Amino acid sequence: MPESPLLAPMLIGLVFLVAGLVLLLAVTRRRGPAATPGLPPEEVHRELAALLEEFRQAARTHAERLEQEVRKLREAVAEAERVRASLESAARRPAPDPGPPPAPRVLPVNPLHARVYELRDLGKSPADIGVETGLEIGEVELILGLRGMHPR
Repeated sequence: MPESPLLAPMLIGLVFLVAGLVLLLAVTRRRGPAATPGLPPEEVHRELAALLEEFRQAARTHAERLEQEVRKLREAVAEAERVRASLESAARRPAPDPGPPPAPRVLPVNPLHARVYELRDLGKSPADIGVETGLEIGEVELILGLRGMHPR
């Protein structure tokens, strides 16, 4: 059977408990019957036995709690190991081919806009372009302002 991780702390606790009881017995023996007036030695032994049983029960309760915590920690470590192995496996796999880059977004060209751009490239003013295309000067300026927003 594998050694329990709580065996050493439990043994140390038991040693301290026994040492405390021995010390308590030594003190009561030194003081003699006057130290425990009205209590016969049998009653003192019964009280010490009851106290010892309380200590044992408390030690069992704490040992059970510690065993539960150890079990939870082992489960957490096992889960962390599974996640680590999964991440390492994913890191070893080659990255999927992203394929060709997406085509640039092409805005539909309005023939009227194309004509405004063409006239501007010929050096005509917005007023002249407006007369030739039938657009207001503000519309011509707006169309020319939009020119830089999409590819030619």
